[in-house]
Amino acid sequence: MEKLAGFYTSKGKEYALVLVFFLLVAILFTWPLVLHLHNGIVGGHGDPLLNAWIISWDAKTIFTNPSGLFQGNIIYPSRDVLAFSEHQFTLGLIAAPVYLIFRNPILAYNFLVFFCIVLSGFGCYLLVKELTGSRWGGLAGGLFFALCPYKLSQLSHIQIFFSPFLPFMLLYLYRFLERGKWKNLVLFGVFFVAQSLSSWHYLLYSALAAGLLWLWKAVFSRKKEDWIRLAMVVAAIVVAALVILPFTLPYFRAHQRLPGFERSLKEVELYGAKGDDYLRVLDVSVVYGDAPSPFQEGGIGYENVLYPGLMILILAAAGLLLRRREGEDHLVCDPASFRKGALYFFVLGVLSVLLAFGPKIGGWDNPFYMIPYNLGLLQFTRVPTRFFLLASISLGVLGGYGVAKLAMRASASSRGRDGGWKIGRLAAAGLLALLLLELLTWNLYVYPIPTGGDVPEVYDWLADQGDVRIVELPTHVLGPAGTYDRDLKLAPLDIFDYLYREGDIMYYSAYHWKQVVNGYSGYSPFTYRRTITEMQGFPSQRSIDLLRGLGIDYVLWDWYWVPSERMEEYNIRLFSTPGLSHVGDFENKSVFRVESGPVASPTEMEVRAVAPDAVPPGTGFDLGLLVSNPTAASMVCVEEEPQRFTLVCRDGVGNVAAEVQGEYRPPFFVDAGETISVPIRVEEGLPEGRYAMELSLTGGVLADQDFELGMEIAGMPDSTAPGVLAGEIILDAGGPLTVPSPDGLYPLAVAGVKNTGDTLWRALPQIEDYNLAPGEVHLGLAWTEADGTLWEYQGCSLPCDVSPGQEMEVPMLVRPPAVPGEYILQLQLYAEGIGWFGEALQVQVIVVNNLMSEV
Repeated sequence: MEKLAGFYTSKGKEYALVLVFFLLVAILFTWPLVLHLHNGIVGGHGDPLLNAWIISWDAKTIFTNPSGLFQGNIIYPSRDVLAFSEHQFTLGLIAAPVYLIFRNPILAYNFLVFFCIVLSGFGCYLLVKELTGSRWGGLAGGLFFALCPYKLSQLSHIQIFFSPFLPFMLLYLYRFLERGKWKNLVLFGVFFVAQSLSSWHYLLYSALAAGLLWLWKAVFSRKKEDWIRLAMVVAAIVVAALVILPFTLPYFRAHQRLPGFERSLKEVELYGAKGDDYLRVLDVSVVYGDAPSPFQEGGIGYENVLYPGLMILILAAAGLLLRRREGEDHLVCDPASFRKGALYFFVLGVLSVLLAFGPKIGGWDNPFYMIPYNLGLLQFTRVPTRFFLLASISLGVLGGYGVAKLAMRASASSRGRDGGWKIGRLAAAGLLALLLLELLTWNLYVYPIPTGGDVPEVYDWLADQGDVRIVELPTHVLGPAGTYDRDLKLAPLDIFDYLYREGDIMYYSAYHWKQVVNGYSGYSPFTYRRTITEMQGFPSQRSIDLLRGLGIDYVLWDWYWVPSERMEEYNIRLFSTPGLSHVGDFENKSVFRVESGPVASPTEMEVRAVAPDAVPPGTGFDLGLLVSNPTAASMVCVEEEPQRFTLVCRDGVGNVAAEVQGEYRPPFFVDAGETISVPIRVEEGLPEGRYAMELSLTGGVLADQDFELGMEIAGMPDSTAPGVLAGEIILDAGGPLTVPSPDGLYPLAVAGVKNTGDTLWRALPQIEDYNLAPGEVHLGLAWTEADGTLWEYQGCSLPCDVSPGQEMEVPMLVRPPAVPGEYILQLQLYAEGIGWFGEALQVQVIVVNNLMSEV
């Protein structure tokens, strides 16, 4: 028996002791979480509670309604909402017994934390032992991979923290490539699928690690038997892909249906690694907690805690640089083992560090990232630093090599003495202790979370109410969002406060599972952003009309979130607003029913098509639809599928010069008497000439409609490279305008604009990245108080491009000030990247609170 590592007498005892070791260090590193398994969480009320909800939803749905797995109960009325984030299928499956027995989302979540640490450590232990023959090396490698600083910083992102099957996948792939056997191939496939279905990030990381190992083996293979095994691995990957494929379909559906679903390169650059990130340490580290110079402070939830520690770097260097001496016949010194193991993980580690930098390294393009990004392989990921997970397992394995080699040398130096092998053990134990001490974290903050009988009683009541839909209010106060009639951004004044509220609401929904408007995820659809913004004005009549159109049954009003100075105001408004009826009070929450009432259909809307009179040749242009609600009821359309249009352009003799098909987004909310604009983008340019155009809406929510338009294609500058930018604003207010309630959104009026210059105004398109292209023209608004104090800049988009000499209606959807009073609203045209132009128009606007006035 190998004396260097042999301190167990059987595999069963060995594995039991190793598992106990990793359980103990898991308890130590996460202390005092073990004392709060059932009612505490690490990382705060935001992402951890989002993930607790996902895991609970998975655990509940996998066995009761698997076909409805992606139809989560949050962000109503959107579909496939689980696809807005990671589905975490593997986590839900593993946590299901705990959740289904105890019905405690927090206990199920924390069970996964300890499961991950123990299995990650144990898997890496087996992997390092396979490569080096050293149990001590295995313990060191497993300790680092399971509890390295970067992994612990991801405790608030359990889908990234959860990596227990990655080392098992590599272990069984390595065994199959070396020794064959169907068992190894099957287990490789099982662990590949299990890890990949925990997070799409791990599908990428697992594929990269397995693909590199396959390629590594292929480079050094000379035997037919090796190539047969390599082919069988490819076949196993194909089978695994077929298993994974159904989980991708909801993401493809959402991507096709919803704009802005992929990550922009600009967003990705924000999360790429920087040089000083490799000196960023955890604030809960026993050794580095005070972040002494030159270290930078990080914490749980940070994406850039990339300092691995000095000890692991020394051990990894020893694993790479200590060469075999004559007479050293241990596996760790075998050149083949070194080439197949240590060198492979060195290359994997270097590659993952390069990828962690993201699109740029020190301001230079990073080809290692940009090539796969441009191929579409990385466009679903936002945080390049997460590639450091592969560097973590690489460092763990190389550190295991280092411990094995140093312990062997210590043992060899005592050869001839009694107990020489004990010296090797002591050296290995000392190195392991030093590594543990440097990595050690202590006294993590555990956020208390109500569970069981401590959950607010309103949710027990709600669970008994049958098939109902709810919204929890008030929403967090939002900051300026710019242009409210397009894809407005959600801008909470305090993002952490917003995540706290929405995270709590999602978590509590696991105790009733009703459809709820609230929630947050990696992607927020327009309907959610618009609804949350409209609810800033609740309980205005308009906000209640929207809730009625959405089919909302109950409003849960939380008085805890109401500022003390507004308690009386909301008390009066909530109990006086038509359309709301008080159901009951539950501690700090009141429940109101949204009373039923008439709701208009999209087919009842009046639709007009508008177009520029003229545009330059060879360039795309924007048409528009003006959708008006002539009924006495609001219209809410929850359809998210893009609507189809066809544009046929005929020349002067009636020949078809072009036929364009495209998509537009259906109108979401049009209140009684309101007019909104819907943009229609035509990408294809036309040659010069006069054209008759036939615009057809086919089979959509607005029904089949046809419009005839005329347009001239002629040379002229446009606002991206303007000649003379000039314009007028036409608004016959006939006195002060009145807004009946503060905040929220309100259709103030329909203004007119006239292009008096020589330049085509390019309209604001339907956008998702909020970065306006230079030259986009919109109607700018500035709200000021009577003393000139600015309240907010806003914008209203043009319904279509506007050519020189043309007049165009502009519906003004505004967000009025939150405080009633008299305001001056200044209107002026604005070209993005150029500035204000044309004469400004000032209008007096009175924001009132009708219900308070009546009282």
